[in-house]
Amino acid sequence: MTPHRALRLFPALCTTLVLVGISVRAFAQEAPPPVAPEPQGMTLDVQNVSPPAVDQNPNIDPIALYGGDISFDIYRKNKKVGEHRVSFARNGDDLTVMTKMNIAIDVFIFTAYSFDYDSTEVWRNNQLHAIAVNVDDNGKMANVNARMEDNLFKIDGPKGSFIGSSWVFPTNHWHRGQANSKTILNTLTGKLTQVEVVNRGIERVDTSQGSVDADHFEYTGQLRDTEVWYDADNRWVKMRFKARDGIDIEYRCRQCGLAPGPANAIAGDAPAPTQTINGPS
Repeated sequence: MTPHRALRLFPALCTTLVLVGISVRAFAQEAPPPVAPEPQGMTLDVQNVSPPAVDQNPNIDPIALYGGDISFDIYRKNKKVGEHRVSFARNGDDLTVMTKMNIAIDVFIFTAYSFDYDSTEVWRNNQLHAIAVNVDDNGKMANVNARMEDNLFKIDGPKGSFIGSSWVFPTNHWHRGQANSKTILNTLTGKLTQVEVVNRGIERVDTSQGSVDADHFEYTGQLRDTEVWYDADNRWVKMRFKARDGIDIEYRCRQCGLAPGPANAIAGDAPAPTQTINGPS
C-alpha cells in the first residue's frame, strides 16, 4: 500500500508504508456479524485451503490469556508513530475480537501520511466465523468482508471476490495458531495468501511490562518481511515488518498480559507489583 499524495513542499520527506496483516478500529460490540456480498453474474472457483491441524491450533481463551486488552506502541526510526489495540468480548458462544490501529507520519507541523485500520472478528469454537475490515489509507477507503456460509469461506475485498474451502486465520496476529498456517486471509487485500512461517528460535523480548523469552517467527512466501514473536504461553508480544522504503516498523508491547515483577524486569527497571494472569483454557 502506498501513501496517496505527499506534501509538494516536502517530497523527499514523505513516507511510503507497507502494512501487511494488521488490523483495526473497533466496531460496536452489538453489531451483527459482517456478511460477505454474493458475487453477481459469475461463478467463483473454490480455492482449496485449510487452517492448521487441531494439534497446531491452540484453543486460546484470549480474555484469560491477556487479562484484558492488548496494546502496542508503533515505532519507526525509534520514534513513536502510532498505536495498535485489540479488545475481546464474549456473547454466548461467540468471541468478538475488535482491533484498532492508527499511524500518522508527521513532517514538521504537517501530517504527511496517515493510516487507520478497523477490524471486527467473530469466532466460534476456536474458528473464525466472520470478519469485517475498514481501511482509511491516507484518504483512500477500502473494505474486506468475509464469513463462513454453507461450509465455505466467502470473501469480498478490494482485489475481488474469493471463496475458500475452509476458514483461515486473518492477518491479525493475536492468535498463536496463525504462525502454523499455510494459507491466511490478507486483511488489506481480501486475498487468500500462501505463506511459509519459519521459527527462528527463542529470543529475549523487551516490553513495558518486563522482558520475556519468545519464539521468533518469520513469514515467507507471498507475505514477506514480517516477523512476529509469541511467548511460551502463546501471548503475542512483538511484531516487526519492513515498509516499502526498507525502514523497519516495530510493534512494542505496552500491555500484552505479562505479569510484571523481578522475574520479568528489564535491567534498570524498578520491580512492579505482581498480578495474576491465567493461561489459555
